[in-house]
Amino acid sequence: MKSSKRIKYVKPKVSYAEFYTENINNPEIYRWLRSNPKKYTVEEEKEWIRSIKDEYIYTMIEKESNEMIGNCSFNSIVDGVAEIGIWITPSKQNNHYGREAIQHFIDYGFNEIGVKDIVLTVFESNVKAIKCYKNIGFVETSKDMNVEDGIGIITNNIHMKYIK
Repeated sequence: MKSSKRIKYVKPKVSYAEFYTENINNPEIYRWLRSNPKKYTVEEEKEWIRSIKDEYIYTMIEKESNEMIGNCSFNSIVDGVAEIGIWITPSKQNNHYGREAIQHFIDYGFNEIGVKDIVLTVFESNVKAIKCYKNIGFVETSKDMNVEDGIGIITNNIHMKYIK
């Protein structure tokens, strides 16, 4: 996968496990993820990294500082429909890295992988993310009401689809 203007995209490495563990265990990150916010160990993250060899999961690295920013991935691709997911470490948030990465993944998905559609799911309470997604070209397609976010707060899931 090629890099974008400010971000290099590299496959996760076992040596990144501490960064992944620190972030996946941070409530500022797992609050917005749909997975169970259990505490992960460095060893569990290493095992996960070893298990994802052929998946579309990339660590984002800031070109200027060579620091890790976060993770962007296609969580699944089923019948040509790719579900995108992203998280950014708190110290690198609010720098428009999410917008840059998602736009890059959209191009990657359509032009290099050949997906037909790109979708995502976001908690309705994640207002900044929703604004970003809408500005990129995602539109709401449906909603799941009364779901818990990663810290147990009741919200709604918004399902979105990218419109070219």
